[in-house]
Amino acid sequence: MIDREGRGAPEAICVLGMMRSGTSLVAGVLDLLGVNFGPPERWVAANRANPTGFWEHQGVIAINDRVLASLGGSWSSPPDPPRGWEHDPALRGLREEAAGLVSTELASRTPWGFKDPRTCLTLPFWASLVPAMASVVCVRHPADMAESLGRMPWATRRLSSPIQQALDLWTRYTAGALSAIPGDCLVVFYDDWFVDWRKESGRLAEFAGLAEAADSPAVEASIAEFIRPGLRHHQAAAATREGIPPAAQRLYAELRQRRG
Repeated sequence: MIDREGRGAPEAICVLGMMRSGTSLVAGVLDLLGVNFGPPERWVAANRANPTGFWEHQGVIAINDRVLASLGGSWSSPPDPPRGWEHDPALRGLREEAAGLVSTELASRTPWGFKDPRTCLTLPFWASLVPAMASVVCVRHPADMAESLGRMPWATRRLSSPIQQALDLWTRYTAGALSAIPGDCLVVFYDDWFVDWRKESGRLAEFAGLAEAADSPAVEASIAEFIRPGLRHHQAAAATREGIPPAAQRLYAELRQRRG
Protein backbone atom coordinates (compact mmCIF):
# COMPACT_ATOMS: atom_id res chain seq x y z
CA MET A 1 0.00 0.00 0.00
CA ILE A 2 2.89 2.34 0.79
CA ASP A 3 6.52 1.77 -0.06
CA ARG A 4 8.97 4.52 0.73
CA GLU A 5 11.39 2.73 3.05
CA GLY A 6 14.94 3.47 2.04
CA ARG A 7 13.88 5.80 -0.75
CA GLY A 8 14.35 9.50 -1.18
CA ALA A 9 11.53 11.98 -1.53
CA PRO A 10 9.76 11.72 -4.92
CA GLU A 11 10.29 14.51 -7.42
CA ALA A 12 6.87 13.99 -9.00
CA ILE A 13 3.53 12.98 -7.49
CA CYS A 14 0.48 11.99 -9.51
CA VAL A 15 -2.89 12.34 -7.76
CA LEU A 16 -5.27 9.66 -9.03
CA GLY A 17 -8.90 8.77 -8.39
CA MET A 18 -12.38 8.87 -9.85
CA MET A 19 -14.11 12.24 -10.07
CA ARG A 20 -15.81 13.39 -6.84
CA SER A 21 -13.54 11.10 -4.79
CA GLY A 22 -11.42 13.61 -2.89
CA THR A 23 -8.68 14.21 -5.45
CA SER A 24 -9.01 17.99 -5.05
CA LEU A 25 -8.80 17.66 -1.28
CA VAL A 26 -5.57 15.67 -1.53
CA ALA A 27 -4.10 18.00 -4.16
CA GLY A 28 -4.99 20.99 -1.99
CA VAL A 29 -3.18 19.51 1.01
CA LEU A 30 -0.15 18.67 -1.14
CA ASP A 31 -0.17 22.26 -2.39
CA LEU A 32 -0.13 23.54 1.20
CA LEU A 33 2.76 21.17 1.94
CA GLY A 34 4.75 22.70 -0.90
CA VAL A 35 4.09 20.58 -3.99
CA ASN A 36 4.17 22.56 -7.24
CA PHE A 37 1.13 22.05 -9.50
CA GLY A 38 2.27 24.53 -12.11
CA PRO A 39 1.18 28.15 -12.66
CA PRO A 40 -2.15 28.79 -10.85
CA GLU A 41 -3.37 30.81 -13.82
CA ARG A 42 -3.29 27.57 -15.82
CA TRP A 43 -5.48 25.68 -13.35
CA VAL A 44 -9.16 24.97 -13.88
CA ALA A 45 -11.00 27.71 -12.01
CA ALA A 46 -12.92 26.96 -8.82
CA ASN A 47 -16.68 26.88 -9.21
CA ARG A 48 -19.85 26.24 -7.22
CA ALA A 49 -19.36 22.47 -7.35
CA ASN A 50 -15.81 22.76 -6.05
CA PRO A 51 -15.36 26.18 -4.42
CA THR A 52 -11.90 25.45 -2.97
CA GLY A 53 -10.43 24.68 -6.38
CA PHE A 54 -9.30 21.72 -8.50
CA TRP A 55 -5.48 21.99 -8.86
CA GLU A 56 -5.93 20.63 -12.39
CA HIS A 57 -3.66 21.99 -15.10
CA GLN A 58 -5.67 22.78 -18.22
CA GLY A 59 -2.85 21.51 -20.42
CA VAL A 60 -2.86 18.09 -18.73
CA ILE A 61 -6.63 17.81 -19.18
CA ALA A 62 -6.41 18.76 -22.85
CA ILE A 63 -3.70 16.15 -23.49
CA ASN A 64 -5.64 13.46 -21.60
CA ASP A 65 -8.76 14.18 -23.63
CA ARG A 66 -6.80 13.91 -26.86
CA VAL A 67 -5.11 10.68 -25.78
CA LEU A 68 -8.48 9.14 -24.93
CA ALA A 69 -9.96 10.34 -28.22
CA SER A 70 -7.05 8.83 -30.15
CA LEU A 71 -7.87 5.51 -28.47
CA GLY A 72 -11.52 5.78 -29.45
CA GLY A 73 -12.91 6.79 -26.05
CA SER A 74 -13.47 9.61 -23.59
CA TRP A 75 -13.64 10.14 -19.82
CA SER A 76 -17.25 8.90 -19.79
CA SER A 77 -16.63 6.04 -22.23
CA PRO A 78 -13.20 4.61 -21.40
CA PRO A 79 -11.39 2.85 -24.25
CA ASP A 80 -9.91 -0.63 -23.97
CA PRO A 81 -6.55 -0.25 -25.71
CA PRO A 82 -4.06 -3.10 -26.26
CA ARG A 83 -1.07 -3.66 -24.00
CA GLY A 84 1.76 -1.27 -24.79
CA TRP A 85 -0.53 1.29 -26.39
CA GLU A 86 1.39 4.15 -24.79
CA HIS A 87 4.33 3.48 -27.16
CA ASP A 88 2.23 3.70 -30.32
CA PRO A 89 4.06 5.92 -32.87
CA ALA A 90 0.75 7.66 -33.56
CA LEU A 91 1.05 9.28 -30.11
CA ARG A 92 4.50 10.71 -30.76
CA GLY A 93 3.24 14.26 -31.19
CA LEU A 94 1.23 14.10 -27.96
CA ARG A 95 4.22 12.65 -26.10
CA GLU A 96 6.39 15.54 -27.25
CA GLU A 97 3.73 18.05 -26.26
CA ALA A 98 3.30 16.43 -22.83
CA ALA A 99 7.08 16.30 -22.26
CA GLY A 100 7.30 20.00 -23.07
CA LEU A 101 4.47 20.79 -20.68
CA VAL A 102 6.18 18.85 -17.89
CA SER A 103 9.58 20.50 -18.40
CA THR A 104 8.35 24.08 -18.80
CA GLU A 105 5.35 24.36 -16.48
CA LEU A 106 5.22 21.47 -14.01
CA ALA A 107 8.77 20.40 -13.22
CA SER A 108 10.06 23.96 -12.95
CA ARG A 109 10.17 23.44 -9.18
CA THR A 110 10.28 20.20 -7.21
CA PRO A 111 8.52 18.39 -5.78
CA TRP A 112 5.90 18.81 -8.47
CA GLY A 113 2.58 17.14 -9.05
CA PHE A 114 -0.37 16.90 -11.38
CA LYS A 115 -3.95 15.84 -10.96
CA ASP A 116 -6.71 14.94 -13.39
CA PRO A 117 -9.09 12.00 -12.85
CA ARG A 118 -8.69 11.07 -16.53
CA THR A 119 -5.12 10.08 -15.72
CA CYS A 120 -6.55 6.89 -14.18
CA LEU A 121 -7.21 5.89 -17.80
CA THR A 122 -4.06 7.37 -19.36
CA LEU A 123 -1.48 6.62 -16.65
CA PRO A 124 0.76 4.43 -18.86
CA PHE A 125 1.18 7.43 -21.19
CA TRP A 126 2.39 9.71 -18.37
CA ALA A 127 4.44 6.98 -16.71
CA SER A 128 6.39 6.56 -19.94
CA LEU A 129 7.36 10.24 -19.66
CA VAL A 130 7.89 10.39 -15.87
CA PRO A 131 8.89 6.85 -14.90
CA ALA A 132 10.02 7.72 -11.36
CA MET A 133 6.83 9.43 -10.20
CA ALA A 134 4.95 8.36 -7.06
CA SER A 135 1.16 8.07 -6.99
CA VAL A 136 -1.57 8.87 -4.48
CA VAL A 137 -4.83 7.03 -5.16
CA CYS A 138 -7.92 8.73 -3.72
CA VAL A 139 -10.81 6.43 -2.84
CA ARG A 140 -14.35 7.37 -1.86
CA HIS A 141 -17.16 4.91 -1.27
CA PRO A 142 -18.57 4.34 -4.77
CA ALA A 143 -22.16 4.99 -3.67
CA ASP A 144 -21.20 8.37 -2.19
CA MET A 145 -19.19 9.24 -5.29
CA ALA A 146 -22.06 8.27 -7.60
CA GLU A 147 -24.55 10.36 -5.65
CA SER A 148 -22.22 13.35 -5.77
CA LEU A 149 -21.42 12.95 -9.47
CA GLY A 150 -25.11 12.47 -10.27
CA ARG A 151 -25.76 16.01 -9.04
CA MET A 152 -23.22 17.58 -11.39
CA PRO A 153 -24.89 19.10 -14.50
CA TRP A 154 -21.77 18.52 -16.62
CA ALA A 155 -21.93 14.81 -15.74
CA THR A 156 -25.64 14.35 -16.32
CA ARG A 157 -25.23 15.87 -19.77
CA ARG A 158 -22.76 13.09 -20.66
CA LEU A 159 -24.24 10.14 -18.77
CA SER A 160 -27.63 8.72 -19.76
CA SER A 161 -27.89 6.83 -16.46
CA PRO A 162 -25.73 8.92 -14.11
CA ILE A 163 -25.77 6.77 -10.98
CA GLN A 164 -25.26 3.38 -12.65
CA GLN A 165 -22.67 4.66 -15.08
CA ALA A 166 -20.85 6.50 -12.31
CA LEU A 167 -20.58 3.24 -10.34
CA ASP A 168 -19.19 1.44 -13.39
CA LEU A 169 -16.74 4.28 -14.02
CA TRP A 170 -15.60 4.19 -10.37
CA THR A 171 -14.56 0.57 -10.77
CA ARG A 172 -12.89 1.19 -14.13
CA TYR A 173 -10.99 4.28 -12.95
CA THR A 174 -9.91 2.83 -9.60
CA ALA A 175 -8.88 -0.60 -10.90
CA GLY A 176 -7.22 0.97 -13.92
CA ALA A 177 -5.13 3.31 -11.80
CA LEU A 178 -4.05 0.59 -9.39
CA SER A 179 -3.03 -1.75 -12.21
CA ALA A 180 -0.96 0.87 -14.05
CA ILE A 181 0.94 2.56 -11.21
CA PRO A 182 4.65 2.33 -12.06
CA GLY A 183 6.22 2.98 -8.66
CA ASP A 184 5.42 3.95 -5.10
CA CYS A 185 1.74 4.24 -4.17
CA LEU A 186 -0.29 5.56 -1.27
CA VAL A 187 -4.04 4.88 -1.02
CA VAL A 188 -6.11 7.42 0.93
CA PHE A 189 -9.81 7.32 1.76
CA TYR A 190 -12.02 10.39 1.55
CA ASP A 191 -13.97 9.49 4.70
CA ASP A 192 -10.80 9.24 6.78
CA TRP A 193 -10.00 12.92 6.33
CA PHE A 194 -13.12 13.83 8.30
CA VAL A 195 -12.30 11.37 11.09
CA ASP A 196 -8.66 12.36 11.72
CA TRP A 197 -7.27 14.84 9.22
CA ARG A 198 -4.00 15.18 11.15
CA LYS A 199 -3.29 11.48 10.75
CA GLU A 200 -4.11 11.55 7.04
CA SER A 201 -2.11 14.69 6.32
CA GLY A 202 0.78 13.15 8.24
CA ARG A 203 0.63 9.99 6.11
CA LEU A 204 0.51 12.09 2.97
CA ALA A 205 3.38 14.34 4.07
CA GLU A 206 5.57 11.37 4.97
CA PHE A 207 4.87 9.71 1.63
CA ALA A 208 5.70 12.92 -0.24
CA GLY A 209 8.89 13.46 1.73
CA LEU A 210 7.44 16.64 3.26
CA ALA A 211 7.10 15.65 6.92
CA GLU A 212 9.17 18.66 7.97
CA ALA A 213 6.78 21.03 6.21
CA ALA A 214 3.82 19.32 7.89
CA ASP A 215 5.33 20.09 11.31
CA SER A 216 5.10 23.82 10.66
CA PRO A 217 2.36 25.42 12.82
CA ALA A 218 1.45 27.72 9.93
CA VAL A 219 1.04 24.81 7.49
CA GLU A 220 -0.94 22.80 10.04
CA ALA A 221 -3.26 25.76 10.61
CA SER A 222 -3.75 26.15 6.85
CA ILE A 223 -4.61 22.47 6.46
CA ALA A 224 -7.04 22.66 9.39
CA GLU A 225 -8.79 25.60 7.73
CA PHE A 226 -8.84 23.85 4.36
CA ILE A 227 -10.34 20.56 5.56
CA ARG A 228 -13.65 21.59 7.01
CA PRO A 229 -16.79 19.46 7.38
CA GLY A 230 -18.59 21.53 4.75
CA LEU A 231 -16.46 19.91 2.05
CA ARG A 232 -18.35 16.66 2.60
CA HIS A 233 -21.65 17.14 0.81
CA HIS A 234 -22.99 13.72 -0.15
CA GLN A 235 -23.29 10.48 1.78
CA ALA A 236 -25.48 7.71 0.43
CA ALA A 237 -27.90 5.86 2.67
CA ALA A 238 -26.78 2.51 4.10
CA ALA A 239 -29.17 0.62 1.82
CA THR A 240 -27.75 2.41 -1.22
CA ARG A 241 -24.21 1.58 -0.15
CA GLU A 242 -25.11 -2.08 0.14
CA GLY A 243 -26.75 -2.11 -3.29
CA ILE A 244 -23.74 -1.16 -5.40
CA PRO A 245 -22.51 -3.60 -8.09
CA PRO A 246 -20.53 -6.61 -6.82
CA ALA A 247 -17.34 -5.58 -8.61
CA ALA A 248 -17.35 -2.20 -6.88
CA GLN A 249 -18.20 -3.82 -3.54
CA ARG A 250 -15.29 -6.25 -3.81
CA LEU A 251 -12.76 -3.64 -4.86
CA TYR A 252 -13.75 -1.17 -2.15
CA ALA A 253 -13.78 -3.89 0.54
CA GLU A 254 -10.36 -5.13 -0.59
CA LEU A 255 -8.86 -1.64 -0.44
CA ARG A 256 -10.41 -1.01 2.96
CA GLN A 257 -9.07 -4.29 4.29
CA ARG A 258 -5.57 -3.48 3.04
CA ARG A 259 -5.79 -0.06 4.65
CA GLY A 260 -6.84 -1.64 7.95
